[in-house]
Amino acid sequence: MPSDRTTPTAGASVRPRPFSGAARPRRRVGTVVAAVIGVGVLGSAVWASVRWWPARQAAAAVATAAVEARDFAVVLKEKGELKAARSTDIKCEVEGRSTIISLIPEGSAVEKGDLLVELASDEIEDRIRSDEIKDAVAASAYERAVAELDIQRDRNASDIRKGRLEIDLKRNERDKYLEGDYLQRLKDLRVAIEQAEILLERRTEDFEASKQLRDREFITKTEYDEAEFNQKKAAWELDKARLALEVFEKYTHKAELAQKQSDLEEAEKELERIIKNAKAVEDQKVSDLGSKQKERDLTADQLAKFRAQKEKSKIYAPTQGFVVYGAGSSGGRGRFISFDGSGQIKEGATVYERQVLMQLPDTSRMIAEIRIHEAKRHQVKVGQPAMLSIEGVPGRQFTGKVTKIAEVADSQDRWLNPDLKEYTTEIELDSTDVALKPGVTAHVEIFVEQVRGRLAVPVQAVFSKSGRHYVFAQRPGEPQPVEVVLGSTGTEWVEVTSGLDAGTRVLLAVSEEHQRLLPDLPPVAPEMPDFPVDEAGMRSAGGMPEGQPVQRIRMEGVAPGGGPGGDGPGQGGGERRGPRRGVRREGGEGAPPGGNAQDVRRMPAPAGGQEAGPGTGGAEGTESRGSGPSDASPPQPPAPQTQKPEDAPTP
Repeated sequence: MPSDRTTPTAGASVRPRPFSGAARPRRRVGTVVAAVIGVGVLGSAVWASVRWWPARQAAAAVATAAVEARDFAVVLKEKGELKAARSTDIKCEVEGRSTIISLIPEGSAVEKGDLLVELASDEIEDRIRSDEIKDAVAASAYERAVAELDIQRDRNASDIRKGRLEIDLKRNERDKYLEGDYLQRLKDLRVAIEQAEILLERRTEDFEASKQLRDREFITKTEYDEAEFNQKKAAWELDKARLALEVFEKYTHKAELAQKQSDLEEAEKELERIIKNAKAVEDQKVSDLGSKQKERDLTADQLAKFRAQKEKSKIYAPTQGFVVYGAGSSGGRGRFISFDGSGQIKEGATVYERQVLMQLPDTSRMIAEIRIHEAKRHQVKVGQPAMLSIEGVPGRQFTGKVTKIAEVADSQDRWLNPDLKEYTTEIELDSTDVALKPGVTAHVEIFVEQVRGRLAVPVQAVFSKSGRHYVFAQRPGEPQPVEVVLGSTGTEWVEVTSGLDAGTRVLLAVSEEHQRLLPDLPPVAPEMPDFPVDEAGMRSAGGMPEGQPVQRIRMEGVAPGGGPGGDGPGQGGGERRGPRRGVRREGGEGAPPGGNAQDVRRMPAPAGGQEAGPGTGGAEGTESRGSGPSDASPPQPPAPQTQKPEDAPTP
């Protein structure tokens, strides 16, 4: 039959054959679906093969080390700063705020008496001039008060003398009256009575004679009457004299004596008033004098203080040395206040009283100051030898010893980490010919203990769980966890006191599947000193000296087919905790509901080692440092890498 197709001739244009609108898209969708299904099946097969790779295949890919008797040193490594053992602080002693107007450059060598800092003193000079005027006024007032007190004392003495003289006069008047005037007047009155009696007797005789003469008419009646009158007058005079004596004795004498006595008593009381008033006035003058003296002393002290402040505005070197600027913090004061806001000491910066401006260190004796974490405090003792390397002095090692350990932990960085407590420790360097300066970084290695001839394994071979410690011993088939008791721990080796025999080989890194072989035993308290417990309820590795960093992994049980715990994307990122290299991983996305949490902690690897990733047989998400000591077994082919959960096919 003839074909519908025609073969195009050369040069003829080929036109595409029309096709149905639904035939080609349907064929393309089917191809895509088939490809996706194929990739999914292939991915599932790969994931299953990698996920459940036999543990013995992984064990064959990691390095091992033999348990042998070894000698190793237990060394504590810390970083600190060099300081002078003796240093002279140069402080600002000017009260209040002061501005630096001149400053010697840092690092300058100075001799005793050289000018270091000059502070602005214009305000102090103004106060000095003002206080000089006040001091002159106060001195004049004091001198005047002294003169007034002397005058008052003379006046008081004069008044007292007058009062005493008045008393003597009044006493003399009283005595004169009693012993003179009274007796004289009494005698005069009695004489007057006697004279009146005699006169009356005479006048009576004359009257009797006149009466007889009148009867005989020898005298006239006038003479008779005159004789009679004289006789009566004499009788009257006698009565008058007697009455005068009676009045004098009953009234006049008593009144005059009482007056004399009263005058004497008043004079005595007046003297008492004079003495009291004199004392009161003198006390007032003394008080005024004391007030003036205090005022004068106060102004003099103020003037002397400001003059001393003027002298302290120039700070001179008390000893020889070289200048090291202070940090600006002393006695609770903050940093220096400068116009550029740098907070550094410079010309124009504002400083406070008692603030340390600079130091003159004595570099003949140097110390290294380090901070020891409280977990390591028990390892350090005064007198322990130390080796130091100083940055800037390459290829040179320095020796020293621990000379001082703080009695109380310092929490100066508590605003960064409230739980961080460290003990300030000083290591004094032995004498050296190298010129060292303060402030340089020093790397310190404190020799804690020398272990000799004891069974030991690399630190990265030890794992901890529930207060127990395990190593994975190489056994026929696959490695098995062996519980061990640890002793002293160095930077590379940890002593094994029981649980292993010499010659046994242990794995330096294990997979996550191996870690699940660690038994779930009840937590036990380690037979060791009580080490600190952190917020997660973890202790330092049992048998290790306090404070040795450990690697911590908190994993959730993983059901078959589930992804391993990790910190990859979408798995629940791990939270870094613990000292230095310690980490804590929270259960990943693949943990089944209600799975038992496991707390696996790993001993630290030696400083400077390499991290063991999946390619070295380490469990994913587990940090491993170092590849073990030099006697480990030869390198093995890399273990199959564990596939990450995000790469696994979706069920």
